[in-house]
Amino acid sequence: MTRNILAVSLLCLLLSGCSDDSLKLRPVKKERPTVNLPLSMRQSNWQGAEGDGSCTWASMVSLLRWQGRYHTADWVRRNYGAGEWPDDMAKKLDAARIRYAYVTNGDVKFLEWACRTRRGCGITVLGGAHMVALVYLDNKWAALLDNNAVESYVWVPRETLIAEWKASLGWAITPIYTPAAPLPQ
Repeated sequence: MTRNILAVSLLCLLLSGCSDDSLKLRPVKKERPTVNLPLSMRQSNWQGAEGDGSCTWASMVSLLRWQGRYHTADWVRRNYGAGEWPDDMAKKLDAARIRYAYVTNGDVKFLEWACRTRRGCGITVLGGAHMVALVYLDNKWAALLDNNAVESYVWVPRETLIAEWKASLGWAITPIYTPAAPLPQ
């Protein structure tokens, strides 16, 4: 009996000063972009050993950092750096035991899944000559993190992005780990 009185008293004390308005549930605002990398986690493109850009790896490094794999991201940054094609990158990720998923058939459901699960994904653009990170996708808009200019996101209409991606090999890839938690609302 004393425990019940103590529990009720403690509850009353905790709730004192709380208005009815403060106890109501408020709608949660969705974070935009869904993969909201801090500037310090965004990897800029670098020149690989063969002289070409590292856009595929830069996108992967940013996404690995977002998914809490900082040491893996640093290792990738130190060990890779040339441009890649899907099969070659898959072999290297397999050898490094990095978990990932990818498509090369332009399946938009993969992009939707990657953004819905807050993982994001690297996608090909410019006819397959460049890879950027897709960090947001809804019914109207897409946001991209271009590793050639990481200071800001590039917002484009969804249909424009999907058409460009499909015309650029339709390759998308993401690491499969746990993404960062959403910002508190």
